[in-house]
Amino acid sequence: MAGDRNVYWSGEAKLRVDQIKEFLRKSWSEREVSAFLDLLQEFETLIKQFPNGYQASVIYPGCRRAVIHPNVSVVYKVSLTEIEVVTVYDNRSARSQAGEE
Repeated sequence: MAGDRNVYWSGEAKLRVDQIKEFLRKSWSEREVSAFLDLLQEFETLIKQFPNGYQASVIYPGCRRAVIHPNVSVVYKVSLTEIEVVTVYDNRSARSQAGEE
């Protein structure tokens, strides 16, 4: 059953989340950091229920891309037993310019 899959975050994904949190903390406030973490939690809940609910990634073959905020996307891959969050990135970066909009 799809809801039984665990969600794992790669080292890169964790690093990117920490970088975004630090940027939000420096540029905005703890309120925005909290809102960002809420978005990630909502994303996890959704992909557990609907693991293939987001579009296939163009840049990351075999993965899916979820736009969780106009500025932030999460790339993940689904297997029979788990969901791995591969990376998190800013949609305004060079990667999004490469055709995954």
